[in-house]
Amino acid sequence: MSRQLPQLSPEQVRALTLDTTPWLSCDDCFHLMDRYVDGLLGAGPVCEPPGLVEHLAGCTACAEELETLLEVADAVDLA
Repeated sequence: MSRQLPQLSPEQVRALTLDTTPWLSCDDCFHLMDRYVDGLLGAGPVCEPPGLVEHLAGCTACAEELETLLEVADAVDLA
């Protein structure tokens, strides 16, 4: 018996085959994200450790966390 496999979009294929070296774990990424967000918001120097941008491009959980932190920071600035 064979089953039909779903087709991946070009974006899904790109995300699955993205080179994420140097390797950075999600835990490491979460620990670095506050300083990275502070830098993006101009509250300090942009801290971009090796592997952070690559990890964010390939990890939806960490990318969503970054988006959430940026949205929260934006909401706090508006208040």
